[in-house]
Amino acid sequence: MGIVDENIWFDRTCVEINKDALISNIKEIRRITRPQADILAVVKADAYGHGDYETASTLLKNGANGLCIATIGEAVMLRKKGITARMLILGGTAIESYEDAVKFDINLAIYDRESAEALSQEAVKQGKTADIHIKLDTGMGRIGFPTDGSATEEIAEICRLPGLNPYGIFSHFAVADTNEDEYTLEQFDRFMAQVNALKEVGISFEKRHICNSAGILRFPQMHLDMVRAGLILYGIKPDGCPEGYTDINLTPVMTWYSKVVHVKTVPAGTTVSYGRHFTATRESKIATIAVGYADGLSRSLSNGFELMIDGEMLPIIGNICMDMCMVDATDMKGDIKVGDIVTIFGKDRPASELASKLGTISYEITCDVGKRVKRVFV
Repeated sequence: MGIVDENIWFDRTCVEINKDALISNIKEIRRITRPQADILAVVKADAYGHGDYETASTLLKNGANGLCIATIGEAVMLRKKGITARMLILGGTAIESYEDAVKFDINLAIYDRESAEALSQEAVKQGKTADIHIKLDTGMGRIGFPTDGSATEEIAEICRLPGLNPYGIFSHFAVADTNEDEYTLEQFDRFMAQVNALKEVGISFEKRHICNSAGILRFPQMHLDMVRAGLILYGIKPDGCPEGYTDINLTPVMTWYSKVVHVKTVPAGTTVSYGRHFTATRESKIATIAVGYADGLSRSLSNGFELMIDGEMLPIIGNICMDMCMVDATDMKGDIKVGDIVTIFGKDRPASELASKLGTISYEITCDVGKRVKRVFV
């Protein structure tokens, strides 16, 4: 058994989820967000790998007004565990799942007539009113009604269907986390133009929302009635995001640990791991770490990416295996022994370092931490 601190015991690898950091982050987001704007906490994909129920319940107790999820399965699971707050599915939902959506009071994104009519029929059948959020495509090119005015009457007709309540209208920024501010401003203008066009034909919404994490940080004038906080909840700024107009103090919530399970000294000429892609050029001290690609440590990090042990950075040598990897501890200043704690990323090392090495974004890094890696909330 290994130990990270007096409260965390784990067998081979675990992630520590720091609730204090999570609470601090949502309070910071609340501090910089327009007071009149609700905050929807994005907890899709198991709260970006952090554990959706524990994360959602903590955020709702500390300032979040509702949740964003991706699938009906995520929503129903949270309902069955006792989450009663508003939940919005951001993407598409199969018509076959509308029975559960209405039954469990899940808000759906609506972006075509067929799905709207099916949801209306299901809501009437159950004798309920389903809150919907009209989705507009302002420049993401994904899902949503066009904002050139051609869909105004269709949207209005949908909003008047029996059993439906047009609670919200929203869109997604494409490049709010870059310097392409002109495009973001164009998206916002398209969004507001369509909202105003609908208002002129008698359709209004309680909540208008377009800001993601980057939008919250960089465009306070666009907070409107609601914002959707994602990555920043977890203490990570979107990779490459320019500084916002308001300072915010974010603390990483997830720290991923493993442990040393074996240490040995080998002579020069020894090869390491599958494929023999590393050969020791000198007598070397090699430590085996109990984490591999089945846990989410990408095999692309083989031969060179460094893991942190006792504050020192040690390079991975050879190919990362399914359940283990090896590091070169020959030049380590301190001693290394079985049971030593290994930090992959977290409070002392940003996930963005892994993202940069892999040519991806921090979102993917936290989401990729495997299900078999124990989540420990502290």
